Amino acid sequence: MEQKVEAAIDKLHNISRELKNIFVERDEVIDNSIKALITGQTVLLIGPPGTAKSALTNALCSRIENAKYFSWLLNRTSDPAEILGPFSIKEMENDRFLRVTKSKLPEAEIAFLDEIFKCNEPTLNILLPIINEKMFYNDGNPVGVPLISLFAASNEFPEEDSLMALYDRMIFRMNIGYVSDIHNKMRMFKGFLNNSSNEGQATTITLEELKLLRSALDEVAIDDSVLKEYISLINALLQEGIIISDRRQNECLKVLRANAFLCKRNKVSSCDFEALRDVLWNNLEDIEKIDEIIRERLVSPYEKEYNAISKHYNEIVDASKNLKDIRTIIEIRGSVEYLYEKTNRVLKEYDLMEDKTKNKFMPLKKEIKDYLDKLTAQIEDEGLMYDVV
Repeated sequence: MEQKVEAAIDKLHNISRELKNIFVERDEVIDNSIKALITGQTVLLIGPPGTAKSALTNALCSRIENAKYFSWLLNRTSDPAEILGPFSIKEMENDRFLRVTKSKLPEAEIAFLDEIFKCNEPTLNILLPIINEKMFYNDGNPVGVPLISLFAASNEFPEEDSLMALYDRMIFRMNIGYVSDIHNKMRMFKGFLNNSSNEGQATTITLEELKLLRSALDEVAIDDSVLKEYISLINALLQEGIIISDRRQNECLKVLRANAFLCKRNKVSSCDFEALRDVLWNNLEDIEKIDEIIRERLVSPYEKEYNAISKHYNEIVDASKNLKDIRTIIEIRGSVEYLYEKTNRVLKEYDLMEDKTKNKFMPLKKEIKDYLDKLTAQIEDEGLMYDVV
């Protein structure tokens, strides 16, 4: 990666660490919000009042230099003019319905809309092309908007069918609650008492650097093998009754790229599927199923091989405790020798194996070898000679 790109990524990591020190139990929200900034996607925070939804978003957006920020609290009577700007009276005299967009959403790079699902349908429908196509219609003419990411918050889930199109466009979805862990509560209270916002040392990133990262993101490759695994994941979710729209499936690819990118990798791997946990669910009951299915796919073939060999070996050791019958010991030695040879075969494929898996295999290989030597010595003590591996 280019030096400028790496430096910008490091800034995002610093911003992430600083915000996590301020907002406890909000690590996933912060991580996903940063991914949204470099992918141009939307974030939806669902939770009761007083869970720092707006405070966290404001804190993150304040770290972006030179960016125009728009924030608004919506309600049932919200008018499109509150978000898009009022119609120009002068232009209306000429039968033109042009909006004055100064300081409104069409001119913002970052936006936060609070209580989004309490807004009326006409106003929300206007948001759809802005969120998805980064476009809004002024006097019937499409006008591009500079919007990078839209953050939204709600105290409730959408219930009306008319809100589903908007809900589907909210790529990152997080259901957050009040701080629960006692140690985190202490951190939160001390931070509040000390007013430790760390504003003096706050890391910032420029709008230009964010645009550079968004451009560089396209260089992250996704091989066909990963796409096949991704299709398998989507099919597994479908079998569990979890349906993901084509639009959301495509947007997930950006998330995978962003996760690899922030790890300074130029290629997506199956380990990046973990980043989809807060993207794939539609209902709260989906989360546990998705977590389980993704966890299964995070285990590499070599990890599965390790688990199988380790389990078989431990079963042999447990079954052979206090055995004295030499014939049984000889049979057990044959089984242990087979596991040792199998471990060697797997290790020969080191070029295809992740380092962390290899680091687990090496101690297991030594343990199996030591036990094999022990069995061999026990057999030799009985006067029966066998070749040692």
